[in-house]
Amino acid sequence: MSRFNIKSLDLNLLSVFVILWDTRSVSRTGDLLSLTQPAVSHALKRLRERIGDVLFVPGRHGIVPTPRAAELINPVREALEIISNAIRHRAIFDPAVSSVEYRVATTDWIESWLIPNLVELIHQDAPGIVIRSVPLSEPDTLRDQLEAGDIDLAISHEPVLGIGIRCEPLTEISFVTMIRRQDAPSERRFPLAMFLERPHVVFRMKHLGSARIDSALKAMGHARRVGAEVQTIYGMLATAARTGCICTVPAHMGGRYARMFGLSVHEPPVHVRPPHPLFHAWHARFEVDPALAWLLANVRQAVAPQDQP
Repeated sequence: MSRFNIKSLDLNLLSVFVILWDTRSVSRTGDLLSLTQPAVSHALKRLRERIGDVLFVPGRHGIVPTPRAAELINPVREALEIISNAIRHRAIFDPAVSSVEYRVATTDWIESWLIPNLVELIHQDAPGIVIRSVPLSEPDTLRDQLEAGDIDLAISHEPVLGIGIRCEPLTEISFVTMIRRQDAPSERRFPLAMFLERPHVVFRMKHLGSARIDSALKAMGHARRVGAEVQTIYGMLATAARTGCICTVPAHMGGRYARMFGLSVHEPPVHVRPPHPLFHAWHARFEVDPALAWLLANVRQAVAPQDQP
């Protein structure tokens, strides 16, 4: 006995079969499907050949189904409904009840201001969602991680480029100079003389603000006096708060961390222009996912600089 191969069956023929069953008319079936009567008849002929049954025969008031057609109609109708639902259906994402975990790749200094803002923001409406910050990999590895879905989003001061990668500017980073309040100058712009006289606490891996300020000072024939070198942004802020050292950090950190550490916020004594863009990147295969769209919207809201104290 020969085996029926479903791969050889045009599913459109099954749609014709169901409507023929419902209408019992070739002409009405053609009208509903915007097909000519010969096209419907040809479709029925092909289906008869595949099924091995005539399926419908002429009757007094139209075509009449055979017993084999009666056996097939409910399974075929259910199968077409399942296929239709599968194509139409997209999982509903409700952040209020979701427990999804997002993996965001970024650097220490971006994490230190963005992740607290992001977690505070999303937990107002989505307390079950988890944000997991992971280290930013080298470009090739990062592209592979985004494509595989090992990370959902990458945030970096350099654009992430590659096939299938969506990368857009997220915000612009400018910088502020901070010192403990009892030592703070009255000027909004930090005095250059005091900036050169006081020791600075710097980040071990020079972030953009540090490098740009050093370049600007070098062009003027000056250099900062380093009093301490630390491994984290929080170490920088805590050291400045305890010792009176000066630190320079992204402006996004200014207001909130000034209050937290008792620091005063000022414009740097040298112009650092233009502001440096910050990028966020994800993979195109996930961009229609409503959960990712929700994350992106919240990240974009979370990057707004905090108010100055």
